Amino acid sequence: MIISGEDVLEMSGVETLHPGGYDLSRRIGELVKFTPDIYVLDVSSGKGAFACLYAREFGSHITGLEYNPRFVDIARQRAQAEGVADRVDFRVGDSRKLPFQDNEFDVVVNECAVGLTAINAPRQVLGEMVRVAKAGGTIVIHEGTWLKPLSADEKRDASMRLGTTPYTVDEWQQMLIEAGAVPRIVEDWSGLENALKIRPGLRWNPRNPLDLLTTREKLSLLPRLLFRYGIGPMLDLYRSAPKLMRYVTDGYQGYALIIATKG
Repeated sequence: MIISGEDVLEMSGVETLHPGGYDLSRRIGELVKFTPDIYVLDVSSGKGAFACLYAREFGSHITGLEYNPRFVDIARQRAQAEGVADRVDFRVGDSRKLPFQDNEFDVVVNECAVGLTAINAPRQVLGEMVRVAKAGGTIVIHEGTWLKPLSADEKRDASMRLGTTPYTVDEWQQMLIEAGAVPRIVEDWSGLENALKIRPGLRWNPRNPLDLLTTREKLSLLPRLLFRYGIGPMLDLYRSAPKLMRYVTDGYQGYALIIATKG
């Protein structure tokens, strides 16, 4: 059994962003030209951080879809606290089978959840995103990428430990094309400076991704990890974490923003 980075973050309960943080989400809004009269679907919206940002800073109408009911409750509370509940609607649902009609949204966004290994269906997710977008609408993904060659075994092992499966930019673009969308903008959001935006304001040691959590958070999480997984997988997590970070610092694994138009 392997404990992935995604497992750790979900069990910790701490608020984290995606690599690139709010800067990446604001960039999406600027490139797509979010306005108050467009309707956006945020697929796998998590705790609502980015959906609320889109509504607050661009005035757009946002529907957030998230598989975890607890996250949906948190997102609704966030929307109320930030004063955007009139422009944001959070629902429980599966990204592999979106509960919406064809051609319903102007923009469909998915930040770092198409490749999740827990879902393990990137082509199906992309197909659903394209299906619910209007003709000529916009599809946006922000996903992990491989920047340098690695063996198939290394990629498979890294994906299991990360909790998400990176692909090359060309592979992501080809999947979008197969789903019925034409890529038109690609930006590289790799690098340590973007990885450090996962928890803005927290200073952490990038040589070990476990330092993304504070000492108090680790002490709270440790017994729960031990109870669920046992000592063996926990020791394996501790040994493998620095190697995963080296994929980023040595330029093997990065992130790309890809914007496509539905054909």
